[in-house]
Amino acid sequence: MKKPLFETEDIDETNRDEFRLYPSERDQIKLIIAGKEVEVDNISVNGIAFKFVGNVKKSTYKVILEFGIKEAHRIECAIKVLRQDSPLYSGTLIDLSTHDSKLISQFIINSQKKAIRRGGS
Repeated sequence: MKKPLFETEDIDETNRDEFRLYPSERDQIKLIIAGKEVEVDNISVNGIAFKFVGNVKKSTYKVILEFGIKEAHRIECAIKVLRQDSPLYSGTLIDLSTHDSKLISQFIINSQKKAIRRGGS
């Protein structure tokens, strides 16, 4: 008996199938792209969306991601911009070590826990 094919629809062009955190001001996350600080709209373990007034080309840029869990963390990696819908852009985080991915995951989980304790989503 042949098994039926099961296909899922991609969430968006970035193919980020991990949980996305929409950080609040309390989450204290900073994203610096090509020397300019931009506002983080959402983040998952392997991708990020940000707001920037101006034109961002579909290209790869060096980034610095700073956030705190119990202590401050700084991750230097790159982003490959895949989606342009000014002022919102998104892409895949690349050049992440396994440790960097775990730190981002831990940051997302900790932010969720804090939001639950505050009574938010």
